[in-house]
Amino acid sequence: PVLGHIFKERESPSVAMASTSAESEGSGGSGTANERMMADASRALTAYAGVPASIGAEGGAAGPATEMDFNDVFSMRRPQNVMAGVSSGLQSVGKGILAGTAALVAAPYLGARQEGASGFLKGLGAGLISAVVLPTVGVSIGAAQIVRGIINTPEAIAEANAGKRWNHRKREWIREDLVEESLRLGEMDDEDILEKARARARERGSAPGIEGMMGGGGGGDGKVSETEFYELLAVTPTATTAEIKRQYYLLARKLHPDKNLDDPTAKDKFQKVGEAYQVLSDPELRKKYDARGKAGLGEHSAVDASAFFAVLFGSDQMEGLVGRLQLATLAMAGADLKREEAAQLQDRRQGRLAVKLAAMLEGYVVGTEEEFKATMSGVATALAAASYGEMMLHTIGFIYEKQAMEFMTDPVAGMGTWADLGLRTNMARWEQKAKQISHQMSAASAGLKVFHAFRAGESEAKGQGSEEEANQVRMKHQKNMLPHFLEALWNASALDIESTLRHVCDKVLHDFSVPPTTRAKRGEALVILGKIFQQAKAPEGMVDPMAQVEAAMRRAFKAEGDGEDGAEEEDGGEPSRGASS
Repeated sequence: PVLGHIFKERESPSVAMASTSAESEGSGGSGTANERMMADASRALTAYAGVPASIGAEGGAAGPATEMDFNDVFSMRRPQNVMAGVSSGLQSVGKGILAGTAALVAAPYLGARQEGASGFLKGLGAGLISAVVLPTVGVSIGAAQIVRGIINTPEAIAEANAGKRWNHRKREWIREDLVEESLRLGEMDDEDILEKARARARERGSAPGIEGMMGGGGGGDGKVSETEFYELLAVTPTATTAEIKRQYYLLARKLHPDKNLDDPTAKDKFQKVGEAYQVLSDPELRKKYDARGKAGLGEHSAVDASAFFAVLFGSDQMEGLVGRLQLATLAMAGADLKREEAAQLQDRRQGRLAVKLAAMLEGYVVGTEEEFKATMSGVATALAAASYGEMMLHTIGFIYEKQAMEFMTDPVAGMGTWADLGLRTNMARWEQKAKQISHQMSAASAGLKVFHAFRAGESEAKGQGSEEEANQVRMKHQKNMLPHFLEALWNASALDIESTLRHVCDKVLHDFSVPPTTRAKRGEALVILGKIFQQAKAPEGMVDPMAQVEAAMRRAFKAEGDGEDGAEEEDGGEPSRGASS
């Protein structure tokens, strides 16, 4: 929501500055390089990140993140065992006390604001009732969850010893079988699920996908002065913004340089498609392009599309290891994707990745360790050269190794013994938890830096003598947001990758379609593969991805002949590393 407030269309200071800058350029004036940079950067962030134009706007649909039910407040879901029951129970008690306290404070205040003294008294009465009822409900549900956890513990011990896995979404013990999984995957297609969400968007008159969340979706009237950008994206001049976004996603995956290493023109093709997308996905720029073609865009500069594409959707070469990131799924389906549908898509993603991972590990199961290491080292070297390759490989490798170590040492559900009292198993779990918390803290820190930069800009802008000076101050502060914004996006994707791969490894290592000896060999292979991936290095000369993105954006928006910015960095020079690196 913070990023949406800062960058949303029509209300963002940077977007407002874009219009001002464009108007001044069209009338013969000239804005500074920084103003043009931030105007175009904000448009690019909106286009690639899909920042909502109006969060919670009237008529918007509730997506998977906003659907609520009773279990989101007081959980009555079936607990796995006594530990899960205690955890669920304590959470319900805590929520009840917190909600009761909040009601006691908030109800009189809100009542007083609406109805004065009488409203205060009414609110106080409602608050006192809530302060008694809500904690009582929380304690009752908490006690019930603890009892249920105790009752379910014997079954949990038996099922875990039998090698079954606890499905947190279905709240039941399941028997993993990758043969059956592959058959289920063939029964339907992800597109069938996504189309349901798009159909719901069309029924309520909104654009499907991320564009529906942004409140847009109207197409052009078909009257254009040139069609080059439309032809690059293979859409008609009457295409809706949602259709343009979807077509760009499909084309970009097909044309990405990482997937076309033998084509020297691949990077140029990919960049041209990205430039066309940035213009046609922005209503104001599209209107100018339709009216006057490229000449009507003034000094608009296109951001390097690969920077945003990699951090939001992942490299095409990595898809076999991490699948389609949830940010990409959101871009394709938007707010109309129901929670159950989102979970179904995630289950299918995990199933596909598990089948692929088992096939990769087969080289160790039926071959030799030396051959497997040589093959996987070659794979790691190639993948490390992809966009965000090294960072993704290190994240993937860490999960592979720790999940395998947990399986190999687990005396209950894995191949371990009680010789170490389960310490190695718990250590592997704790290390993964620490990594997860680290990514969460990094994402939160980056988000706060963006917010603070925005607030600082607004505070300083208030003290300026004119609106033009105020906008220049805002631009200075917003330029510092870019690396933090991308850092937050990367950490969100990293959390998605880690969570997904934990389930994938569970499926592979507890696969009942193969004998225990094969599962043990898979565990050994996964440890080896994890270490190889964590040791992978990007080719010499490649810089930190975050610094590379920041430098590329600054170069892209630099005006020719601008003395101050032009002196910062010569073409071909080493990009300076921002705070995010």
